[in-house]
Amino acid sequence: MNQTMQTILGRRSIRAYQSRQIDEQEMQEVLIAGQYAPTAMGQQPWHFTVLQNPDLLEKLQLQCKAVFLHSDNAALREVASREDYHVFYHAPTLVIVSGDLQAITPMQDCVLAMENMLLAAASLGISSCWVHSPIMLCGDSAGAAAFNALELGIPAGYVPYAAAVFGYSAMPLPEATPRKLDTVTFVR
Repeated sequence: MNQTMQTILGRRSIRAYQSRQIDEQEMQEVLIAGQYAPTAMGQQPWHFTVLQNPDLLEKLQLQCKAVFLHSDNAALREVASREDYHVFYHAPTLVIVSGDLQAITPMQDCVLAMENMLLAAASLGISSCWVHSPIMLCGDSAGAAAFNALELGIPAGYVPYAAAVFGYSAMPLPEATPRKLDTVTFVR
């Protein structure tokens, strides 16, 4: 099996992180991988926000947790009600990929960029986990105002579409969950 397939099959979502920050050069490599994702008509309609300020991360995670607590989803309310729950799993880095609303397919382009970054991180020994809470926060009218008040440098006309945390795992890599059967149809 080639290295790319090994990275894809070996990547796991990690929910416990060491406090040490990601090496700057490796973070740059992860971002470059995101910038080389495919986009509709080559528009590259994204903006990458890398949050590594612990105080800012904590403010944002508290806002996200508040949105969970008021969600219509019982599972989100239950998890957010736990005192020890941290929406970013104490990871030292959060990356938000925002897309230009004027682009052809900004959401898809941003999600493709994030997937490239998740795989690049795994290839470098950096753990990650997709987190949807910042996207949910922006979708809530009160949450959007709070999010914007943080002044994260997201350009006007851009909307967050993808977010993930990155860092070094504080736990052993879990086994992959079994894959669902009957999810492929060939039409020949």
